[in-house]
Amino acid sequence: MGKAKLWDVIVVGELFFDEILSGLQALPRLGEEAFARKYCREAGGGAAITAYGLSKLGAKVAVLGVVGWDGDWIQQRLNEAGVNTSWIEKYSAEPTGLTVSVSTREDRAFFSYYGANEELKPMLRRPDWIQFMSSAKIVHIATSPDHKLDRALIPALHRAKTLVSLDVQNHLSWLTSPSNLRLMRAADILMPNEVEAEWVSGETGVHRVLRGLRKKGLKRVVLKLGGKGAAMTWDQKEFFVDPYSVLTEDTTGAGDCFNAGFLFGLLQSEDPETCLRWGNICGALSTRELGGLSSFPSIEQFNEALESNDL
Repeated sequence: MGKAKLWDVIVVGELFFDEILSGLQALPRLGEEAFARKYCREAGGGAAITAYGLSKLGAKVAVLGVVGWDGDWIQQRLNEAGVNTSWIEKYSAEPTGLTVSVSTREDRAFFSYYGANEELKPMLRRPDWIQFMSSAKIVHIATSPDHKLDRALIPALHRAKTLVSLDVQNHLSWLTSPSNLRLMRAADILMPNEVEAEWVSGETGVHRVLRGLRKKGLKRVVLKLGGKGAAMTWDQKEFFVDPYSVLTEDTTGAGDCFNAGFLFGLLQSEDPETCLRWGNICGALSTRELGGLSSFPSIEQFNEALESNDL
């Protein structure tokens, strides 16, 4: 990964309180009330979940983000896994972002308030933030940045021999805007789920989606397929891995946990297909409990899963 760096990964992105209500018989219509069988409050957002997972596997990780006046608990939760949160800034005029996840056995709905995350995008151009990010082997951007970001940040990171991965987090308008294609090309790795990849490529079906992404100039795309496994186009080659079977309780943050496993594989200099399998395992194991953090595997549990799956 180049010369010695202070950090394995710096994760940049949105931070939320996740309020998770699970086990509803059906999603209520307007004017109706429904009761959940299970509830959990957890730290959420792609930045928090991916950073937590990487740190739990043993990587040296820091987070760049913004919380509101009520965000101390999120920092404490990340600190429990060893994540450095000293660069998380507090915006006292707003509360921390909030997402309420409501799920039945068949479907989910999300209600979100962006809160202090509104302050994140302009901070990505700050010289002190750029210098800090340059001290990492990998910078993982877990947000939908301004399309002009590649004019300063990404070239600066590449000059510092820092690899850049990008997960835009389900933002339809961002992913379908032609002005953002240049930024996606500038990133070293794009990490969408299947629906997001369909939006970018304009195609459906995994093989057609991967071909469509290559035609748009995206050389390395890691495609998360949920219960169908994962796929990838990597320097003109395609890879596919089957799902790792677990008893699923809640899929909140599973894609972000997948990202952690994949990036951890890169840190260990594993080949791309192995990284894909590692991401698949971490994403699957994270679904055993409510929220994206509580059932992310320790390095011991991860190694046991590798052995049991003969990987």
